[in-house]
Amino acid sequence: MFSTTYTKNGSAHNELIEIYLFINPIDSTCFQAEKEVLNFIEKAASKIRVNFIPVHNLTTVTQYLSTNNLPKSDLELRNSVHSVVYDICLYYTAATMQGKKKGRNFLLELQHALLEENRVFSENLVLESAEQAKLDIPMFLEDKELDFTKTSFEADQKIACEVNAFNTPSCLLFNDNHKEHGLLIEEGITVELLQALQNPNPMIIEARNQIISKNKTRLINKASLQVL
Repeated sequence: MFSTTYTKNGSAHNELIEIYLFINPIDSTCFQAEKEVLNFIEKAASKIRVNFIPVHNLTTVTQYLSTNNLPKSDLELRNSVHSVVYDICLYYTAATMQGKKKGRNFLLELQHALLEENRVFSENLVLESAEQAKLDIPMFLEDKELDFTKTSFEADQKIACEVNAFNTPSCLLFNDNHKEHGLLIEEGITVELLQALQNPNPMIIEARNQIISKNKTRLINKASLQVL
């Protein structure tokens, strides 16, 4: 479905690929999917616009508890997870106001500390991650408390709802050749899959279709997504 247009010498035209990656910021599988997407972008010849969209609702909290073998009936634990994820989502949204790349860098620094170094979430850890991402700290803290930040976060939730991205991670792709419909990948998000989806070589079409068939995917109509 997705392809890059190539010249005779194999170079890619300036095709635009849009990626929307729906994540739970404290989930290790989502963190790995982010790395895969960024690795894909680094290797791709096409121009790529990427958006990390945190998804936060009762379903994602339950999914996180289940994935990590934590008691789903523990209301105190459930509320704690809900609160931490909500705070991280607002901090991330505030960070993106200084640029999407800085926002992603902030999120990756925070996730590295939480998921790979097993550090406890705290405001000091948030500030440390913000400094490593070279954010303007006073502006960052001020933006986090703005109503606009909450409104932006709610707009992200609307996008996730519109495409039924209830599972995290999920990856939605659009490109210039297929602007009307995108492909929502709901599992198995890897560099190899993303490369296969945008490779036009007829020799690998069958292999590509086999890869797609093994992954949970759905077509998404972009016309209905007024928020994008």
